[in-house]
Amino acid sequence: MKISFAIAILAAVASFASPAAAAPEEYRVRGLSLQFNAPPEIHIHSADGKTSAGVLHPKSFLNHEYDLLETKGGPVVFTAKADPASAKVDEDVIGQCDLPTKPGSYILVFLPDEAKATKSKVVLVDSSAKAFPPGSFKVLNLSSVAVKIELEGKPFDFKPGETELIKDPPVGENQTAGMKASFERDGKWHTISSGIWPHPGEKRVLQVITESGATKRLELKGVRDVAKP
Repeated sequence: MKISFAIAILAAVASFASPAAAAPEEYRVRGLSLQFNAPPEIHIHSADGKTSAGVLHPKSFLNHEYDLLETKGGPVVFTAKADPASAKVDEDVIGQCDLPTKPGSYILVFLPDEAKATKSKVVLVDSSAKAFPPGSFKVLNLSSVAVKIELEGKPFDFKPGETELIKDPPVGENQTAGMKASFERDGKWHTISSGIWPHPGEKRVLQVITESGATKRLELKGVRDVAKP
């Protein structure tokens, strides 16, 4: 009896200490709606229309509020309906993207789909501390052309469709940087905008470059993330 009792105690301790007994990681997502009239609630379904991963509440800004998803990752479809079968109905679909198979912290950026007025282009951004550390700018070049951003005269180049990090941005007086953004088209460089970028400090800033389909005009929009990664 004493031996059996000791074995039971050891098994209980081993089970408690086992990594398998630890709580699983979570998909923590925030929705960011830019230039897109997103509904207040967006349902996330598997692409086969059989299961739902959760509900997203998109905003036009980034704060500490996030939504939890139950998913193994892979292709998902966004609709305004709770029924997962709505993922297979084209008029119900808002947009779609692939979620990473690894749980973590992500931002889902919703932008107008130039090809379909009622749809959204959804861009996923890894917002973990490693991929997007405090004090940095994360630049999403969602245009079809090369873009250059100069901070205090130091150039940072971004290929079409590229997402890159400016981890340690140069600054001048008052912890600000003179900024000039330009793009290349037909072998010539054209100015997008210029101004002053304050250093993010302990926060982070997402800089999104978009392109109008009709005029091919580029726009640079900054969104400050006040949440701790």
